[in-house]
Amino acid sequence: MDRRTKPAYRLPWSRGERSCAPFGQKDSGIRFLVFAAALSTALAPVITLQASVPARAGRWLPEIDNPYCGIKTYTLRDVAEQASSMTDRNGRPVIVVNSSMLRDHPNYSKFLLAHECCHHTLGHVAKFKKDLGHVGPQAFFYIAPELKRLELEADCCAAKLLRDRHEPEGIDAGAEAMAEFGDEPTGAYYPTGLERVDMMRRCGALDP
Repeated sequence: MDRRTKPAYRLPWSRGERSCAPFGQKDSGIRFLVFAAALSTALAPVITLQASVPARAGRWLPEIDNPYCGIKTYTLRDVAEQASSMTDRNGRPVIVVNSSMLRDHPNYSKFLLAHECCHHTLGHVAKFKKDLGHVGPQAFFYIAPELKRLELEADCCAAKLLRDRHEPEGIDAGAEAMAEFGDEPTGAYYPTGLERVDMMRRCGALDP
């Protein structure tokens, strides 16, 4: 990996080599996904990255300013997910974002950054770590039902952050992206696109 450059797309430590279609496009039923492509990738930041990313993040990953929270935020090329919230080896919260997304979709990136901040500030990442530690290999069965609720909570929180910062373009871009899913889930055990659009509009006080 060239550490001097930023853009690209695929997570080298992701357990499932799932490719995402380009932003706004559909490909063989696999569309661009927010936070994760499926349950396994949704939990990958907590399970897989906890030990590996922090060392990298602290040493060489480019850090960016995240105006929506005080959490260390880094960019990474070749990532499958658009963004992930996790903790480092010392338990400190960090966010890793797809650098291509930041470069190519600045308005949507506002929603994305705010959404990931909310996963931390609402305690979602800490909850995943706690639950995984308690239930062990059975974690997926216990956590899966929670994913829908947590995503909607983060969507609402992000919309409020953007509303309060007078950045409606971020909410618009997020809602437009989710609308492409229609009444289909945005990921395994995730809310449908329309459910997420409704949540963002209500919390961001947008006209339907």
